[in-house]
Amino acid sequence: MKNTTGFSDVDGSNRADELVDYLSLLADRLADHRREGYAMLRVAAGSSVLDVGCGAGEACVELARVVGSTGKVAGIDASEAMIAAARRAAEGTGCAIDLRVASIYALPFPDATFDAVRCERVFQHLEDPNAGLAEMIRVARPGGRLMASDPDHGQHGLALDDRAHHRIYAASLRALLRMIVNPHSGTRLRAMFARAGLAEIEQRVRSIPIAFDDYPRALFLPERLAAAVRAGEITPEEADGFVAALEARDRMGAFEANAIAYFVAGSRKAEPRGEEPVVG
Repeated sequence: MKNTTGFSDVDGSNRADELVDYLSLLADRLADHRREGYAMLRVAAGSSVLDVGCGAGEACVELARVVGSTGKVAGIDASEAMIAAARRAAEGTGCAIDLRVASIYALPFPDATFDAVRCERVFQHLEDPNAGLAEMIRVARPGGRLMASDPDHGQHGLALDDRAHHRIYAASLRALLRMIVNPHSGTRLRAMFARAGLAEIEQRVRSIPIAFDDYPRALFLPERLAAAVRAGEITPEEADGFVAALEARDRMGAFEANAIAYFVAGSRKAEPRGEEPVVG
């Protein structure tokens, strides 16, 4: 059976509730970085914004407060479980948020609908990210901003001293790269935006520290180690010893880990007067 994180098919993963909770954890830990992305989108009162792959809806609720009563916020996600969670998050906020189950490859909106379109940690799960970006461009107004953010899963950092632990970690990282459809998405975003013909491209790269209590869950450590064991790259005893070593480092105050996240924004080019917009 193919190893996967579950995010390529949340509803079919048999762990939808767990994945909703996972996104809530990341939403809390990445809040400052997420809000920095709103500035890259140039979102303000009165803006119309689409969140593609909205997950449990945290960004939609925040954006609704930013755009105010004169703005509009919509969110789509391929998962019914995620949209149900997003609707629960939106209840009682007083914000009218249009939340729909839909695919990034077929956004249920007319051309040139939104001033800003965002997509957070989604392209890493796509078989055809260029097609997804083309749809985002289609629903953005000429001059509108688009933003995507993703990690590069080959760039995670973890402090280790023992050579054997480096070998086990490398095996677990190879397992993670096999589990994710587009694991190096973060470093590919800027070029993808350029090839799509977007203008005013801006990139920000952030190192995100990960505390020990969050590390196993945030970076799928148990699943990675189990997959490396099944692949015959490490033994169960080595996997258990690796986890024990990380626990010991944390007790000593020596645990150090991070992920590298890429945030890329660009503008759909405004069309000359008298010409129909061309969707890239």
